[in-house]
Amino acid sequence: MTLRLRAGSAALAAMLGALVAIVPGLPSAAAVSSASAVIGGYPVWAHFSNPDPGRDYTIHTELQRLIDRTPAGGTIRGTIHSLSIDSVAEALLRAQNRGVAVWVVVDGKNEASADPAVATIKQLAHYKFCQNSSGGHGCISTSADSDMHTKMFTFSGTVDPNGVTRSNVVWFGSANLTYATGPDAFNNAITVYGDSALYTGFVANFTDMWNRRHYTGNDYYDAASSRGYYLGTAADAYASPEGAGQTDTIVNRLNDITPDSDCRLRVGMASVTGGRPELVSLVKRFRSSGCAVWMAVGTDAAGGIAMDSGVYADLLAAGVKIRRKNNVHDKFFVLYGLNGSAYQYRVYTGSQNWTQDALNENDEIFVKMGPETGSTHPLYDAYYTHFNDAYNTGVTCTASNYPCK
Repeated sequence: MTLRLRAGSAALAAMLGALVAIVPGLPSAAAVSSASAVIGGYPVWAHFSNPDPGRDYTIHTELQRLIDRTPAGGTIRGTIHSLSIDSVAEALLRAQNRGVAVWVVVDGKNEASADPAVATIKQLAHYKFCQNSSGGHGCISTSADSDMHTKMFTFSGTVDPNGVTRSNVVWFGSANLTYATGPDAFNNAITVYGDSALYTGFVANFTDMWNRRHYTGNDYYDAASSRGYYLGTAADAYASPEGAGQTDTIVNRLNDITPDSDCRLRVGMASVTGGRPELVSLVKRFRSSGCAVWMAVGTDAAGGIAMDSGVYADLLAAGVKIRRKNNVHDKFFVLYGLNGSAYQYRVYTGSQNWTQDALNENDEIFVKMGPETGSTHPLYDAYYTHFNDAYNTGVTCTASNYPCK
């Protein structure tokens, strides 16, 4: 395991981390910036940004490093929701200039931007700004309200943080390539090295976006047609949009967990709305079975919690502990729970907010990481610490103080 902390020793962090688990309101000793693990036999790295001390380029520096270490003759594919960070765009152009094939799809709202980073992307040989016939900005989605909201890159080959050359590399997470929702926000990103099945699935999803493949009813994810999901060993991934009124991608990924009094669920989420009633019901069911649930939720434009009032009231009444925290842009949750006869530590992440548009309108990716069992669980531990980085300094929400300002 490698766990990098921004301040203090690892031993002190471990001691205080245990205390935080007992007293959830205690500020954590140090912010986590990166961690490594082996999931299903494959190396996995996580990187995090914490804007409280100031602008945090950890995630974007790592993405740029992955791009810069891709050799001539390799291929990079990327999906960009929003773009203003010059260094990443410049790294992609450098890669092309040294003989890397670079393919990028970008949410269509960026096309008219005069930002220099967008101008740099337009120098690539292979780029597309997505716009559908309804006026939306999705590549696959046909909705007028759609966004291409996926944040992922694939690398045919690059070098891991330890200097080892790897093939079949995928990068994904919550961070955009803009300042406000990138280094100025709480974000997370994961890189999986060597899982060829996962890499092939991500490439398939990118190819569908590049080709702007549309489906009747805006129903891209369809389990019966083996479409829109990609099963690997280190992780499984599930793509949006899914036709309205069908299933909930996240709920279905949690149906293998039996909640009980030992269960622990921590949610770091930019936005939560009432458009996912099955998801709200699942959290309430977990609570009624004894599972402890904490949530760190972002702030809306009016300065209140980015959560519908009805959902807020329901979850608090169920006993969920909620705090509002400025600049939370994460879309993850971590779960310790019973799967069959064994307890597992698991991380779930990607680009999906807990909103209806993330499920039914946008191009999105949701990733269920493989489980960690036994006495060491470094990926889970890193996300646990990242959660506390936001939660422990957030505003405590109560039934009487909505919108929790």
